[in-house]
Amino acid sequence: MNIILRTIFAASAFAWAGNSQADIAQAPNHVPVENLKWFATGIGPMQAAVAYGDMATGPYGVFLKFPGGFISPVHQHTGEYRAVVIGGTIVNSEVGEKDITMRPGSSWYQQGNVSHVTKCVSSDGCTVFLTQTGKFDFNPVEK
Repeated sequence: MNIILRTIFAASAFAWAGNSQADIAQAPNHVPVENLKWFATGIGPMQAAVAYGDMATGPYGVFLKFPGGFISPVHQHTGEYRAVVIGGTIVNSEVGEKDITMRPGSSWYQQGNVSHVTKCVSSDGCTVFLTQTGKFDFNPVEK
């Protein structure tokens, strides 16, 4: 199976995982990529475009874009999340753990309240699809 199909299947599985039947049983919603509404997240230059749900309350699915060379501060999120790499090469490592490089089609699970760093190691930027059952938050950890 080619990388695009693997990425779509993985993103779809994450989008459905953790959602209640009531959340899933919505009217069809088709959003062509050119109609995504990108906005600043307030986390450096990172941008987001919501695919479904509400980031303020959860559950939701969101596309995130990172510029090439982006390195987040050490941070945590209250809730767990799952992510799939759509474009570029990402590293998401818990503090003290070895970096694992992930190219398109790769995925990861991040526990809530665990300190980690997210890096876009591609020079031309990175895009991920992230799902979370709770609300989005970004809590920098003091060193």
